Amino acid sequence: MLIQIQVVLQKVVLVVFSLNLFSAFLYADIGSVTSQTKAAQITRRGDKILTKVDTAVEMSDLIETLKGRTNIKFIDDTKVSVTEYSKLLIDEFVYNPEKKTGKLSLKAALGTIRYSSGKIAKNSRKNVKIKSPTASVSVRGTDFTMNVQEDGASSFLLLPSVDDTGNSYVGSIDVATLGGKVTLNKAYEATTVTSAIAAPTPPVIIQQDNAGGGKKDTPKKDNLENDQNAEDEKEEEKLDDIKIKRKEKQVMNKFLKMDDGRFVFFSKDKDNMISLIVEDGSNVTINYDNKGSIINAKMNSGTNVQFNIKQQ
Repeated sequence: MLIQIQVVLQKVVLVVFSLNLFSAFLYADIGSVTSQTKAAQITRRGDKILTKVDTAVEMSDLIETLKGRTNIKFIDDTKVSVTEYSKLLIDEFVYNPEKKTGKLSLKAALGTIRYSSGKIAKNSRKNVKIKSPTASVSVRGTDFTMNVQEDGASSFLLLPSVDDTGNSYVGSIDVATLGGKVTLNKAYEATTVTSAIAAPTPPVIIQQDNAGGGKKDTPKKDNLENDQNAEDEKEEEKLDDIKIKRKEKQVMNKFLKMDDGRFVFFSKDKDNMISLIVEDGSNVTINYDNKGSIINAKMNSGTNVQFNIKQQ
């Protein structure tokens, strides 16, 4: 009897020890503030922390700026700049310094974020995800900026990077939504996402100012050519809008798999949009009455949970 009690106690001690290890890992310092123009605020487990240089950051920290910019460097040399009036969540960070591999997930909720790849992106690029409310970015060892509007619409700009020897190079990023995916692989190439179900716009190169005079490097054209180009651009925008609307119709009113393995149901018209996210393997039925127009969708058998939604 005594031996059995000792075994149980050993198991209890082992469980407690494991939980302590997990807690220590979860709340470990994963980077720090390297510079800032004004203090930002970190929300951490209910506490509010004003940043200063060398303030540590942890996984699950929510970083918010007002009239200042805050620069953060993670322990794998990933660098993130959180500009004025921006919000960034450190969703996941795992790093093995011996193998220089790990996982990194960041969520930009508002404002402008600049990202510069570290060792995780170079050695475990499939494990790096940068997200906005409407899109997900897969990174292949490079720099880029993302801007998130209050309605979740997001834009992405690929930037040149510098390697350890000081040489400039251009990596690439994939910007994906439920409606499609585009790849940016040229310096200053950009795309925009208007909603989680709309495809990203085709990549375009944003002209940069010359280093000297600040004038844009664009050729001079006469008025007739400019007028014709303006008309062509309007027609292209109309065609792009039609393509986006068609793509939205293709992905609406059904369950679609997301990047994280869960499934989402979307329905949208000019006045309303609903979305319902469920776990993989769920048995769900949706009955959506949108002002008399009935929409039904099932995931698997649909016999476990039923959602009845009515729009007046």
